[in-house]
Amino acid sequence: MQGRDAELRRIELMLDDALRGESGALLLHGEAGIGKTALLDRAAARAQGLRVLRVEGIESEMELGFSGLHQLFLPVLQVLDRLPAPQAQALRSVFGLVDAPVRDRLTVALAALSVLAEAAADMPLLCLVDDVQWLDQPSVDVLAFAARRLRAEGVAMLFAARGDSPGGTARALPRLHVTGIDRTAAAALLPGLAPPVAERIIDQAHGNPLALRELSAALTPAQRSGQLGPLALPEAPSALPSRLQEALAERVHRLPEATRRILAVAAADDTGDLAAVLAAAARTGGSVDDLAPAERAGLLAVSGAGLRFRHPLVRFAAYRGAPLAERIAAHRALAETLDGAGHAHRRAGTWPRRRPGRTSGWPRSWSGSPSGRAAGRRWRRPPPPTSGPRS
Repeated sequence: MQGRDAELRRIELMLDDALRGESGALLLHGEAGIGKTALLDRAAARAQGLRVLRVEGIESEMELGFSGLHQLFLPVLQVLDRLPAPQAQALRSVFGLVDAPVRDRLTVALAALSVLAEAAADMPLLCLVDDVQWLDQPSVDVLAFAARRLRAEGVAMLFAARGDSPGGTARALPRLHVTGIDRTAAAALLPGLAPPVAERIIDQAHGNPLALRELSAALTPAQRSGQLGPLALPEAPSALPSRLQEALAERVHRLPEATRRILAVAAADDTGDLAAVLAAAARTGGSVDDLAPAERAGLLAVSGAGLRFRHPLVRFAAYRGAPLAERIAAHRALAETLDGAGHAHRRAGTWPRRRPGRTSGWPRSWSGSPSGRAAGRRWRRPPPPTSGPRS
């Protein structure tokens, strides 16, 4: 990675500590496209000897209480059998696996801490929590609770959130502000551009790696060679975030219709399970061949049994760019694909069988799924309101 030596050293120290049986947590925060997800990817790539658990916040699932926690713990749900009975029952209840009362919020939070400790007893853990600002609030609260209490379990927890000043419970975590890369590192990301063009893009991007790539990718061959029109790069720095989203939306829009349709299915899925995405896409007339244009365009990566968008903003563009009818069809196709006892724990949050209601006195994010509504009825008292705006 260009210009990220200090951040990578901090992360590598955490990984080394986890291998020695020590635990730690760190929240990376900064503007969209600054490189937080890339740092998490690099941490996963360097996590030799550690088991990697990962969850990415998805805006469409913010209303589904505990969906993020459930996604993170899916690979280690078997350790619930080793937890104290009240803790195991609490997690099974909020995940919709049993119909049983939850004693209190503390029990759920302690259960999450116990899951991390038990899983790390088998193999040191690296937990990656990306796009915290789009994670459901109950999951953020529980994971922040656990992260602040880890000591000597062999667990490294890396969070990433958009914004210069994270709000809510995440702000209590140790933080590292990820800022723009320097001009030398920025220039290395712009090969093949005429020097004056590269200089102007560097000025506009303010060290934002995604902006550097997307603004250069939007240029025509003539502009790349130095024939840069005066309107190609607006001067207003404040326009950068919206221009990034517009650039990504335009790249998605250029794809064939069938590819955009299968991307909507992939964006609605929360697991990155390639088989599930392809099976759901087949219900809407899609096939694996439809992924090829998006992969060639560098918008997603397909490897083995997994599928990942190159950046959360690409997922956002693919989902929001699809017509409402296609988004609904994508969720329905995923739910039908996962219809079966073996996928019951995943199906609950994918397509609610009844219209989501709101439990009186409860934040919306706790009441948008069957398990969230059940949890809302079972708590003895409503949770306190979240503090501070979301990043």
